[in-house]
Amino acid sequence: MAHNKWRIKEAVKIAEEAALKALRTGAEAILTEAIDEAPVDTGTLRRSGTVTVGAVPDASQVYETAESGNEMKDAFPGPEGKEKAVYISFNTPYARRMHEDLGYTPKRGGGPKYLETPFNANKDKVLKYAAKQVKKALEKAK
Repeated sequence: MAHNKWRIKEAVKIAEEAALKALRTGAEAILTEAIDEAPVDTGTLRRSGTVTVGAVPDASQVYETAESGNEMKDAFPGPEGKEKAVYISFNTPYARRMHEDLGYTPKRGGGPKYLETPFNANKDKVLKYAAKQVKKALEKAK
């Protein structure tokens, strides 16, 4: 008797891990562009940009780290979270206002929509990359 056995749980786990890894890679590229687009005064806003997997970071912890000029890795003492999602965020008390205020003209750097614009410009490319990585991971697991 010949038969095939589908290992659904294993396949889902492999696909999820590959997708999250690929989405994180894509999110890091988007963040790099967003940092370049963010306005600059002291640099704290730009330093507060992060990519996290599983949950948004503790904004006040990231802000304190960014304000002090320390490495962002110091802002994440524990596991990032359980949600199967990748987040790109800027974590200052004024990040949202500066992002949404279309009339704001900074002295240096970019301006409003500093995260939304790079995200929208790259999201299709990131999703295609993630799909390719999932397919590759599943083929490798056969």
